[in-house]
Amino acid sequence: MRQSSSEYAAIKKAEDDVLNFKKEGVKTYVISAGVLYGKGESIFNSHFKKAWLQKPARLPIVGGGKNLVPTIHVTDLARMVKKIYDTKPERQYIFGIDNTHKPSQKKLITAISSGIGTGLTESIDIPVEFAKCHPHKTPLQLDLDWKRFLLLNIKVRPSSLFIPDMTP
Repeated sequence: MRQSSSEYAAIKKAEDDVLNFKKEGVKTYVISAGVLYGKGESIFNSHFKKAWLQKPARLPIVGGGKNLVPTIHVTDLARMVKKIYDTKPERQYIFGIDNTHKPSQKKLITAISSGIGTGLTESIDIPVEFAKCHPHKTPLQLDLDWKRFLLLNIKVRPSSLFIPDMTP
């Protein structure tokens, strides 16, 4: 039911095609993953590198940083795929995001800076045009620009499949 911008229409169409695929003995799923991190993914790679080298000493936060940026570690996403394969849940559209309370951009960048950098951050203006920060594109030809992803503001809850069972 959601409406996508024209920029993401190709992704929405691919999701719809997967969800509407009908063949006996085949069940399809779409995992709507948060912004990937870990193992060198490009979105946060720039911040990790800057923090490690401490150049600049203050990691950039785009705008005020209060926006919510759902994330997921690539290892956790792989585990989610395996769990879906093993359990074959009824729900076909699954939110694959970390179970982080209020994952604001500021909170994420501050954690990177505190973890391996100086602990300092600074707010930068939201760019009028997004500079290309990574030479690769996604399979659907969307530019990978860390500023664009850090400006997301999406409030979602992780799928119940992604919340660990706490029963003893």
